[in-house]
Amino acid sequence: MSHLHSHEKIQRLGSLLFQGLGAGKMEADLATAELVKSSLMGHDSHGVMRIPEYLGFIEDGSLKTQVEVQIKQTGATTAEVDCSFGFGAVGATRAIETGIDIASEQGTACIITRNCNHVGRLGSYVNTAADAGMIAIATCNSPIYGHHVLPYGGREGRLATNPIAYGAPTDGDPIVADFSTSVAPEGKIRFYKNEEMMVPEGWILDGEGKPTNDPNEFYGPPKGGILPFGGKVGHKGYALGLLVEIMGAVFTGVSTTSTETFGNGVCFLVINTNSFTQAGTFKSLLTESANYMKSSPPAEGFDEVLVPGELEFRREKERLKQGIPVDDTTWNAMLDYAAKLDISPEG
Repeated sequence: MSHLHSHEKIQRLGSLLFQGLGAGKMEADLATAELVKSSLMGHDSHGVMRIPEYLGFIEDGSLKTQVEVQIKQTGATTAEVDCSFGFGAVGATRAIETGIDIASEQGTACIITRNCNHVGRLGSYVNTAADAGMIAIATCNSPIYGHHVLPYGGREGRLATNPIAYGAPTDGDPIVADFSTSVAPEGKIRFYKNEEMMVPEGWILDGEGKPTNDPNEFYGPPKGGILPFGGKVGHKGYALGLLVEIMGAVFTGVSTTSTETFGNGVCFLVINTNSFTQAGTFKSLLTESANYMKSSPPAEGFDEVLVPGELEFRREKERLKQGIPVDDTTWNAMLDYAAKLDISPEG
């Protein structure tokens, strides 16, 4: 069961909860804002439901508060960002900002992260680059403890949900695509579990490698797995998931099988739209391309053709007015923390 709450209310409470466990105001505000933004855009699996999870990370010491993010430029167009196991959103924000700065001068940039906690919705960062007039491509992997996704033909997880995102500017809202290379991220399966709902067909296998719609069968024991996207051509999703593993781990010198690695391995590729044409011309041409996509007559069962990100920007406008649906499990956990920290949930 979910109930609607205003984004302002959630922003205030989430930030205060993080601060109550030792976070500084700026990092608490930014981390909460990223989660709220994700839910505003309809990506609840990477949104408000993560607030209690992050609070738990602070309590168990895996998420550090008030740490310094360190940036080391390793070449004219490359840099690594040590996030010091602080909020992933803080480290990833610094990383994409570094990429934008370098690409503004050099034309392109490649940035990797180290010691980075969960960064939330990957599309947010390529959106930031697109707003700055850049094209950005992002990949994000997780180490072995997050390997819920099955390699094509396998029944034990060997990859994380390994999302890929890209963003590019237009004359209006940017084009923003953000998708896991599995059928669904683990957070969406958790969302269905919290809502006591069955997941769609073709998402998960149980611990014996058999198809199931029950999210409880995924979590086990024995633990099941998430399928790579593509159905009968799932080898394509598997190949893209492996690409993300290459960029987030192998490329950065980290073993994909290490049990000592924690957090997300993020890689940002940023390209200045002024590199080959004028930025204004790029925006106009991409706007033309987007309109061309949308001009295709809708097929049976569809009302219109959308471009990547369009649905999310519409959802954001709706939820800014109507509120964000938060499942009772998440909201009650936040209220429990508020009571423990003597914080009023109503302001």
